[in-house]
Amino acid sequence: MRIKYILSLFSIVIALFLVACSNSEDNNASGNDEANTNGGDNGESIEITAAHVVSTDATQQDMYEKFQELVEDKSDGRITVEIYPDGQLGGEREMVESTQAGDIQISSPSVGVLENFSDALEVYDFPFIFEDRESVYNVMDGEIGKELLDDLEESGLKGLGYSENGWRHITNNQGEIVKPEEVEGLKLRTMEVPMHMKFWEELGANPTPLEFTEVFTSLQQGVVDGQENPLQLTYTSKFHEPAPYITLTGHIFDPEIVIANQEFMESLSDEDQDIINDSLDEAIEYLRELNADLDDELKEKLEEDGAEIRELTDEEHEAWVEATLPFYEEYADEVDKEKLKKVLETADNEKALEAIE
Repeated sequence: MRIKYILSLFSIVIALFLVACSNSEDNNASGNDEANTNGGDNGESIEITAAHVVSTDATQQDMYEKFQELVEDKSDGRITVEIYPDGQLGGEREMVESTQAGDIQISSPSVGVLENFSDALEVYDFPFIFEDRESVYNVMDGEIGKELLDDLEESGLKGLGYSENGWRHITNNQGEIVKPEEVEGLKLRTMEVPMHMKFWEELGANPTPLEFTEVFTSLQQGVVDGQENPLQLTYTSKFHEPAPYITLTGHIFDPEIVIANQEFMESLSDEDQDIINDSLDEAIEYLRELNADLDDELKEKLEEDGAEIRELTDEEHEAWVEATLPFYEEYADEVDKEKLKKVLETADNEKALEAIE
């Protein structure tokens, strides 16, 4: 009996030991799986969810597809990118919040929306900062542009680079607009950006903030008389159908900052961070090439669709610039004035600098 008892006890100990080993292996496997999906440093697979709100017909989608191709190629397929365009994962603010939470790894909201998460970016809300694309890229690729990206880290976001939508122009259904005073009383859809709204109020318009996904229906139903967006978004979203009068004011160059969840990026190895950053740099360069002459092509397409486009003469454009200088005088102190000065200096905008000094 004693021998049977000892053998039985020994069998139980062996069984418990085997169960413990099995649980340990399962936990290790589970930990590895978690590291794989969250960007672990063990050379395993990583899945990136990337989102934006514009149409698949827009060049921003081309940028994301180039980014996807480059990332997957440079990582030999170990890092994969799933793209969700056209607001599939929510409007811009919701998209940023999802990136903060880590539900989305990478997204590209308008800078006007993103400034709700970093008020340093409000400097980009001032009208007529830039004269041309060269001045735009001098700022965004320069020291001040990178400094403004770094400020996003306080909100748990990593600024990876500057995508773009291009120059914003006015579209409306009331008639041709040439002079700044002709926006008086116009119900104009704007982004939910306080500085944008203040600017249009200063010119006498009635700014109405709406999510991008609500613009077309609001124009159709008469909730607003017009909107202001780059030609690409106006064309791909068909805003010109209910609002066919387009004035090429170019009042703001619309950057879209590509952001990532900071914790996700920091969880990656240096090699994988380099793959993502290098791939995005190449994809942004590709986007800029696509956009270089895009407005000229879009003007033709819009006119073929029945839009009436009004290009401003140098003198007419200058009238808009002059009309915005009091806005600089009044509101420069409401943002980081030193950073605004750096932006204006880098853009070589002497008139606006004089207005705020």
